[in-house]
This record gives sequence, structure tokens and C-alpha cells, in this order.
Amino acid sequence: MFTGNVMLVPGQEIRKFTVYRPNKHETDLGRILRDSDTKMGIVMAILAAATTQEKERWRQLEHPITHKIILQYTTQYEILPGDVFVYSPQVKASREGMIIHEQRERRFYNQAMPYDIGDIGHWTIFYCEERTDIA
Repeated sequence: MFTGNVMLVPGQEIRKFTVYRPNKHETDLGRILRDSDTKMGIVMAILAAATTQEKERWRQLEHPITHKIILQYTTQYEILPGDVFVYSPQVKASREGMIIHEQRERRFYNQAMPYDIGDIGHWTIFYCEERTDIA
């Protein structure tokens, strides 16, 4: 999937994310309720921390971000603001034969439309906010 020379910083390896779209409906009184999420698909992407300048720029636009998810090419489906990238770590085995569970599941909420560098579809950047208080 990732071709060519890509310089990765340790910890920014390619990860598997499952993309979900929240389903919402409105009650008779106008209250919006959230139903179960619809699974859109799986993407292989790089998770990177947002720089201080990017965090400040998006904070001023009232869309706080914490991370960037960088995807080579584009997906077959459209990823919209509000969609959720879920990273579920893999289970690894140690040398002693014990099973080690990596960290917990992490959820990243897409804050804006994807940024396609140069509009040629080679790299797509999603600006996301990691939320641990919402399941």
C-alpha cells in the first residue's frame, strides 16, 4: 500500500484503523440521539501527533485537534467530519510465552474534510481529536 520512500519516526508505523460513521436520529421533541455506528471500512494509515502550530490554528477555528491520520491515496468511501477512526491494538506474544496486550482501543474523531495535498490523491491528511471520554 505505501510505496516509495516514506520516512517514519519511531512510533509512526503504519496502523490499521476501522472507520465508523455515527448514526443519529431525532426524537419527537427534537432531541438528537445516537444509535450504533455503521462500519465504513478499514484503512491502513500513519498516526502522527499534531504540531503546536496546527493545534493552535484548529483551536482558533473551534475544532480542537490532537493528531493527524495520514493516508496514502484515498478511500473508496467518503470520510466526513464526525466519522470515527478506531485503532484496536494487536495482541503480541512475548519470549516467555506470555500474551501481552498492548494499550486500550483508541478513538479519533475526524474534525474536518480530508486535506488532499495538491488535489492529486497521493496523500490525504485527516485532522482528528483523540477522545477517551466517549465510547
